[in-house]
Amino acid sequence: MPPREGTQVELSAQEIADLKEVFDLMDKDKGGSLSIEEVKNLMEMLGMKVKQEDLDAMISEIDRTGDGHIDFQEFLQVMAKPQDLPYKRADVMRAFRLFADRDAPPGCISPEALERALIQYCNGRMPEEEIMRLVNSLEINQEGYIDYARKVALFLNK
Repeated sequence: MPPREGTQVELSAQEIADLKEVFDLMDKDKGGSLSIEEVKNLMEMLGMKVKQEDLDAMISEIDRTGDGHIDFQEFLQVMAKPQDLPYKRADVMRAFRLFADRDAPPGCISPEALERALIQYCNGRMPEEEIMRLVNSLEINQEGYIDYARKVALFLNK
């Protein structure tokens, strides 16, 4: 869904770094921008069905330079706007807790548990090698866990 016009959410340096990590993961060809195909692949991996004309319209709304790609600054502008998402933060947190190991610290999930959850959720829409690459690219804390609570807060704008 497109972001609501107007208000911007102030992003911290850590949030910008987290978003850069996500942007780089989405940028499969490492070209420094996201193509329509890369955005489409991500949406399909997330189980979202989108028509090509809707995707084109979304990209043209975000693409301030008009080059048909989304650069990191354009991506940041979209992510800094409150999003009208079909799911709530509490629902996403509950889903992570369901997949997290029982001994995981609150708000954290082991890389192995996240990998299992993504394989199950994606159900073949994303190759297992890609899931492993994604999980391996995420920041692991000193205890060996991924802090999902911080990432959920970032994407659902607190």
